[in-house]
Amino acid sequence: MFNFIFTADKASKKPLYEQLYSYVADEIKNKNIKENERMPSKKALAKYLGISVNTVETAYSILVQEGYLRAVARSGFYVCKVDIPVGDRNFEYEEEQESVTAYKADFKTNKVDINSFPYSTWIKLSKEVMYSTPDYLNSGNVKGDYELRESIAKYLHEFRGVKCSPMQIVVGAGIEYLTMLLTELFDRDKVFAVENPGYKKISAILRNNNRKINYIDVDENGLCTDCLKQTDSDIVYVTPSHQFPTGAVMPVWRRMELLSWAEEGEDRYIIEDDYNSEFNFSIKPVPAMQGLASSDKVVYLSTFSRVLAPSIRIAYMVLPKKLLEKFDKHFGTYSSTVPRFEQHTLNKFISGGYYSRHLSRVKNIYKKRRDKIIQSLGNADISGERVGLHIVVKTDKAKEIIEYALKCDVKLYDMDDYYMTENKKSNSIIIGYAGAEDDDIELLKSIFDKFI
Repeated sequence: MFNFIFTADKASKKPLYEQLYSYVADEIKNKNIKENERMPSKKALAKYLGISVNTVETAYSILVQEGYLRAVARSGFYVCKVDIPVGDRNFEYEEEQESVTAYKADFKTNKVDINSFPYSTWIKLSKEVMYSTPDYLNSGNVKGDYELRESIAKYLHEFRGVKCSPMQIVVGAGIEYLTMLLTELFDRDKVFAVENPGYKKISAILRNNNRKINYIDVDENGLCTDCLKQTDSDIVYVTPSHQFPTGAVMPVWRRMELLSWAEEGEDRYIIEDDYNSEFNFSIKPVPAMQGLASSDKVVYLSTFSRVLAPSIRIAYMVLPKKLLEKFDKHFGTYSSTVPRFEQHTLNKFISGGYYSRHLSRVKNIYKKRRDKIIQSLGNADISGERVGLHIVVKTDKAKEIIEYALKCDVKLYDMDDYYMTENKKSNSIIIGYAGAEDDDIELLKSIFDKFI
C-alpha cells in the first residue's frame, strides 16, 4: 500500500513514536520521500504498520513542529522541502586521553600534603550548610556571598595588613579566572609587565587577551624596578611575598619603589599576587603592598588553594575603587563561579577558627619537610627556603641532574623553563616539597649524592 519499510525495535528503550519519527525524518532527508508528496493518513498508516493511531499522531506532530511535514486542513500531511548540505557527514572523533605520566616521585610546586586536609571538619561544616540553608541552591552575588567576603576582609586585615571592605572583594574560581576578568577592566591600549622568569599562565592569559607584554627581569630582591621604569608599562603583575619561581622575597624598600612608580602615572596599577605568603618560616612576614600603599593603586590577589587543596578553586581579589566601579558595570550580570555551598563551608571554616588552626598545623608539617629536604641535599647551594613550598638549588650540573632523575623515574623542574623571552641559563633546579613523602626524599638524596 505504502512504500514504508519501518520495523519497530521492541528491544529499544526509545519510544515507538520516536522510532517512527526518526524513520520518516531520515527518509525525507535522504529524498526517499519527495518534496510535496502526500503522506498516508494517520488511521491508514496506523493500520498498515499495526500500531496505534496515537503513536502515528505523536510522530506526525513532531515532524510538523520540526518542519519536515506541513499539515493542510481537510487534506492531510505533505512533505516540506528539506535541503541537506553536501559534505562528508561521517565525522570521527578520537577519544581524548589525558596525558599523565606517573613518576615514583614528582616534586611539583603545586602539590599539597593531602593527608593533612581537615576531612572530618570540612564534611561536618558542609553538612551543616547544606541542611540548614537549602536556599544556597539558588544563584548568589557575582562577587561571592557577603558573609564569606566579610570573613576574608577580617582575615586580610589581621594577617596581611590589607585595608579593604567586603564590598571590594570578588570571589572566583581560581587566580587564572580572576586574572581574566581583571584584564578586561583595563583599557585595550594599556601595557602589562610581568616577571621574568615567572608564572607562565599569567602571560598566556594576557596574550590570549591580545595585550602587549613587557618582561621584566628578576633579581634576589624580586622584580627590578629600575628595569620596569625603562619600559612603557602601565600595569605590573608581581609576586612580592614569594617570587615564583626564584623564591625571592621583595624587601620593603623595593616595594616602596614599586608603589612610587605606580603613583607617578594616573592609570598605573600594581597587581599583587600574594603567592605563598602564608608559609613564612623564619622571618616576620612583610605586610602586603596593598596595605602599604598611600593611594588606591594596588589590586590584591590570593587563593585558599595552597593552604587547603589545589582542587578547592576559591580565590579572591581586592579591587581599588575605580576598578570596582568598572567591575560592577562590566560583570554585574554575571554569576559567581564558586558554588554557594562551598563558599559558606569556607566561611564557617574561617570564622570558626578552623582555618588559622589548620594553617598552623600544616606550617609545622611543611617546615619539618623542608628541613628534611635541605638536610638530604647536603652542601647544595639552596635559596628560596624562607618562604613558600619550594626551594631552588643552584648548580652547574642542573640539566645533568634533571636528566638523571628522569631515568630514575623522578621529576625535577628546570628554572630555565619559566623564562618568557630568550633562552636563559639559570643553572637552577626547582623542588616543590609540600607533597613529598619520606621515600621521595630518600630518592632525591640518592640522586644528588651522585653529583654534589
